[in-house]
Parts: sequence; structure tokens; C-alpha cells
Amino acid sequence: MSDELKSLRFEVKRIKEEGGLAGAFELDAAPLVAQEAPGARPAGPVRLEAEFSLGGNRILLQAKLAGAWTLVCSRCLAEHRLGYACAIDETYPLTAEVVDIADDVRQAMLLEIPPRSLCRPDCKGLCPRCGQNLNAAPCGCKAEEPLPPEALKKLTIEKEINHAEP
Repeated sequence: MSDELKSLRFEVKRIKEEGGLAGAFELDAAPLVAQEAPGARPAGPVRLEAEFSLGGNRILLQAKLAGAWTLVCSRCLAEHRLGYACAIDETYPLTAEVVDIADDVRQAMLLEIPPRSLCRPDCKGLCPRCGQNLNAAPCGCKAEEPLPPEALKKLTIEKEINHAEP
């Protein structure tokens, strides 16, 4: 177990003795997510502010997590950085010996990866003909003219006729 993951283990005895526990940590994100984030990788450390409090027969964790991912743009394939900040609210049994929050931190981080990401809102993407990144420079390709509506109707009719025949 890496030192980063060990630092996310807290003794319940200490939390009880102190009537709670609070701390701020800067963590290397790589050991937390290892190979679980295809298409994304941590962009620097993760900042974690955690506070444990006692309540009945439970320990409550309230934490804030902030970091960044390096992602690939869905349109132009350029790498870009996307920051995130999220909260973690979790409870643990007071009867446990150790509270290990590594899995909760890992899950929160992974949930911050968007299913689709753009390097910028107005990303122009790649030219479908030559592959030029249109954000960097225009390409020399001529725009194809769209099919006229009559040609589309003909394609639809031919498809229907071909599917109707056995």
C-alpha cells in the first residue's frame, strides 16, 4: 500500500478520544485511480479537506476534494486540463478499528470525469477529410455540398424497395 493510501486511514480510537478529527492533505492522485480512468489521467495533486465527527453510533465524514484531470477533447483530440471540486459525505460504524477513506476519495474523483469533454466551448474539431485541427488553422479542403433533398428522397425510396423484396 502506498504512503498516499496509508494517509487516508484513520484510527477510530483517535477520532473518539479527540471527539472528532480534521485535516487537510495534498495527495498524489495517480495511486488512487491507477488504471481505472481510461481517457483521463490526474493533472497534478488532489487537495482533500476532511472532517470527522461523532454522531450516535456512527462517524460522519464531511470532506471537500479538488483536483484536475487531463482529458482528450471529444472534437479535436487535443489534451486539455479540466479542474473539479466535489464534496464527500459518508458515515462509518463507530465499532470499526480503522476508517479507510481511500475508496470514497477514489470514487469521488472518478465521478468527476465527464463522459465527453471539450478543450473549449467553441472547439471546431478536425476536418473530416484531411484531419487538420481546425482550431490551429483552416485546411485547404473544399466543403462538400450537401445532397439536395431530391437525392435524399431517392435514397430513402430505394432503401425501402430493397428491404421490401425477399
